[in-house]
Amino acid sequence: MGQSIDTDQKQQLAAWNKRCGILWLKYFAIVLAPIFLLMFPFVQVLNYFLDVTRPLVTGEMVYGQSGYYEYQAAKDQALIILAVLPVLAAAHYYLCNRWCNKAIRALGLPPGDTTRWNRWVLGKAQDS
Repeated sequence: MGQSIDTDQKQQLAAWNKRCGILWLKYFAIVLAPIFLLMFPFVQVLNYFLDVTRPLVTGEMVYGQSGYYEYQAAKDQALIILAVLPVLAAAHYYLCNRWCNKAIRALGLPPGDTTRWNRWVLGKAQDS
C-alpha cells in the first residue's frame, strides 16, 4: 500500500512539474519576449536621437540655419518615443507579472511533504 501512495505522489509531482514548466514557458513568451522586442526600437531610437542631437550640441547646426527646425522637431519626436517605450515596457511587465503571480498561486504547492517548496505557503513561511 505504501508503494502505491509513493507512485501516486510521483505521478502527481510529474504532472505538477509539467504544469509548472508550461507556466514558465508562457511567462517567457508573454512577459520577457515582448520586453526584449520593445528594447530593440528603444535602442534604435536612442541611436537616432544621439545622431540628431550631435549637430545641435556641437554647434554645427545653430539657430537660423536652414534645417535647424527640422533637427529640433526630430529631436523632440525621438525624445517622446524614448519616454514612451520604457513606460510601455514597465506597464507590460507589471501587468503580466501580476498574471504570473496569480497563475503560480493557482498552481499551488507541489504534492508531497518532503520538498523544499512546502516551507512557503503563498508568501508566508510555515512554522516548522
